[in-house]
Amino acid sequence: MLRMVEQGGERCWLLPCPPDDVTPAVLRELRMSAIPVEFPNETSRVLAAALRCCWADVQAGPWPGQSATMHEVLDVVDQLIPGREREVLHRFGMGAFRRLQSSRWLDIDDGAQTVRLGPRAATWPDQDLPVLRDLWRELPPPRSSGKSER
Repeated sequence: MLRMVEQGGERCWLLPCPPDDVTPAVLRELRMSAIPVEFPNETSRVLAAALRCCWADVQAGPWPGQSATMHEVLDVVDQLIPGREREVLHRFGMGAFRRLQSSRWLDIDDGAQTVRLGPRAATWPDQDLPVLRDLWRELPPPRSSGKSER
């Protein structure tokens, strides 16, 4: 188990931390999921867009990050797949947000319509961070914010 305490100590999570070589069958048996498999492409895009919007200091680890609006995250997804109708983007995006929240990859405040990286983002191995940084740099920033690349 990995104990993750949010900055300020307001919330704390205990996350099971399986070995890197664990198989999907073992994850299912433990009722754990690396990434929800329903609509995996859309879910992965929303996670990548949230990473782009919420990773506060790309030279450090991604968790806990900063808050972004759901609109900003969906704007990044929209830039990845231009031409999609707003209604379709919203429907698939909201489903992906729910799946990522239930698996603790994202932490969502429905009332404020904001999203943060969830505690599971802290479990990314250090050897994966250079690839994640490259992904962060390649993804477009949200058009509605003036955040600059770090």
